Amino acid sequence: MRVALKIAYDGGAFFGHQRQPDRRTVEGECLAALRAGKVVRDPLESFFRSASRTDRGVSAVGNVIAFDSALRPDAVVGVFNNHAQGVWAWACSDVPPTFHPRHAIERWYRYHLYGDLRVDSLREVGALFLGDRDFRSFTSEPLVGPFALNRLEVRRDRDAIVVDVRAGSFRRGMVRRIVAAMVAFARGEVALDTVRTALEGRRFRPAPLPDGRHVWVSVSHRPEAESVRRVGGSRDRCLAPLAVASVDSGVRSLLKFPRTKPDLTGRFSCPSYKKEFENRTK
Repeated sequence: MRVALKIAYDGGAFFGHQRQPDRRTVEGECLAALRAGKVVRDPLESFFRSASRTDRGVSAVGNVIAFDSALRPDAVVGVFNNHAQGVWAWACSDVPPTFHPRHAIERWYRYHLYGDLRVDSLREVGALFLGDRDFRSFTSEPLVGPFALNRLEVRRDRDAIVVDVRAGSFRRGMVRRIVAAMVAFARGEVALDTVRTALEGRRFRPAPLPDGRHVWVSVSHRPEAESVRRVGGSRDRCLAPLAVASVDSGVRSLLKFPRTKPDLTGRFSCPSYKKEFENRTK
């Protein structure tokens, strides 16, 4: 059986996501937990894959890992959470044998900004990034041809400004560079035309990255890849997209309590895991 887990973690506790031989990473911690629980022996044999390889310092409340296992998905969650340190599985699903979590229809990043910035200015410059644009100035990876964001939204949430960016995929450092350019405009450090011409192909190096917290929120897959299972006596689409209110709760807890479990219990799609999470936070 192929199993998918939705996981949360504070990125500040890891040296990025991808496995490294001499560093603690998210992927390495996930595999260590699965091996310790005898869920997975060899990541190649089990076809272990992740939806997104978040950069160092980037947290997540809805990344997805998938692998082949002889255990039922709900049993895997308990075993995983008993052995993992700093990573928590809060939703699960059985998925088709060929399911690959990277083949998503949308990814969602969020950046929290602090300080005296005008939301209307951030929205004005943010609108330039929508549609097919030349993003070569906004990633450290080679990029051929136009690239498109699905949505870019800015709003104030308590003492922070929240920037939500959604696209089918992202390139390395892209969200940070986008937000850096937006902040530079809001501070009056660059002109709107500078950002506009950069998105038309003129090379531009965004200002230093703004202070804030970068959170990889969620990933959405096609409905046929997200089976509905009976969990704890209720039917839950466990890998379905997250509600905004639920995301706000989970992200705020990551920001408020770094290196501890985000406040996900009872707010997401799998209520049967509420007791499990409550026990882990006592």
